[in-house]
Amino acid sequence: MQDFDFDERDLRLLHALQVRPRAPWATLAPAVGADPVTLARRWEQLQEQGLAWIGCYQGAGRGVVMAFLEIECAPSSMAPVTEELAGDPEVLTIDLTAGGRDMVVTLVCRDDAELSRYVLDRLSTVEGIRSMRTHRSIQVVADAQVWRLRSLSTGEVKALERAVAPPRELLSRVPADIEDGLLRILRADARASVSRISGELGISQARARSALSTVLAQQRVVIRLEVARPYSGWPVYVWFFMRVPATQVGSVAGKLVGLDEVRLVTTTVGNYSLVVAVWLRRIEDITLLERHLGERLPFAEIVDRSIVLRTPKHLGIRLDASGRRIVG
Repeated sequence: MQDFDFDERDLRLLHALQVRPRAPWATLAPAVGADPVTLARRWEQLQEQGLAWIGCYQGAGRGVVMAFLEIECAPSSMAPVTEELAGDPEVLTIDLTAGGRDMVVTLVCRDDAELSRYVLDRLSTVEGIRSMRTHRSIQVVADAQVWRLRSLSTGEVKALERAVAPPRELLSRVPADIEDGLLRILRADARASVSRISGELGISQARARSALSTVLAQQRVVIRLEVARPYSGWPVYVWFFMRVPATQVGSVAGKLVGLDEVRLVTTTVGNYSLVVAVWLRRIEDITLLERHLGERLPFAEIVDRSIVLRTPKHLGIRLDASGRRIVG
């Protein structure tokens, strides 16, 4: 039985952080309906309980290569394979699934050469993997940066967006060492202050502010609010593997992005044209969503689907069996 429920103010706070993850508490306060001190204290509590956090990862602007692995293991090998893969920096997310594969692993590599080394050389050393299929992403059409809890009204969201401008590209180029430093700092604390960033990097606050704004605007570094899925109100997590005629891929992908349940849409090389991840409120909604997709997207064939049983690693962060972030 679930041992925690977010109250409405929690959900409003989390939605506001989805919109502007680094906004000052004083700016978030009017949208959430609580004073800044209360918001800061509640956010610390949610983080300490592993119920919510702000993830940070390398974005498409950095030229990274993403791929999805369908892995099958012997039952006795699931735990050791999961543990071994979770320690690899190339592994962004591990989902243990029921369906036509035992796990779906999301990889992020610097380039195709690193992807090749990982798939062909590294994975061959992992005992317990019986079979594997690799699907290299062509284009991530949308990811969970755009997914929302929908606890704030449209007007409240727009007011927050006006109050805090989105990051802007202030520099033509950010030196690699500074960008790597930003990624390291934001992975540890995505809301780290500019003064802390400048101190750790040994640069002026003005330069730190410009570099941070630039890498975020260019999607070289991505930060986004994450919530422990079983407690989010959207506990059912499903991967769909779809085949679409080449002439319809762009149209179908665009229509999928507009669905409330969708958290990832990517075109891929392999057996599938599209790989899609969704969060749903009830297990019965899988059938309803498939029916809706069949009516709205007659060209799209759902070749297979898998429901996620557990996510041991998400956006580079280890989670426990209940879906909470492992803290400490």
